[in-house]
Amino acid sequence: MKSWQRLTGFIGLTLMAAFLLPYIFKLPQLDITLILMGGLSLAVFDFFSSNKGE
Repeated sequence: MKSWQRLTGFIGLTLMAAFLLPYIFKLPQLDITLILMGGLSLAVFDFFSSNKGE
């Protein structure tokens, strides 16, 4: 079951990155870009830190 959760989490993380990356690269405002990058980095951190407890 752990591999299934890891796979679905990775798919979700990939879809989130695919959604946010065009906005990160195309927006001219630095503040919004930093907010989007922060949200994506928090999702990546959560994905990797949630697997350490098991």
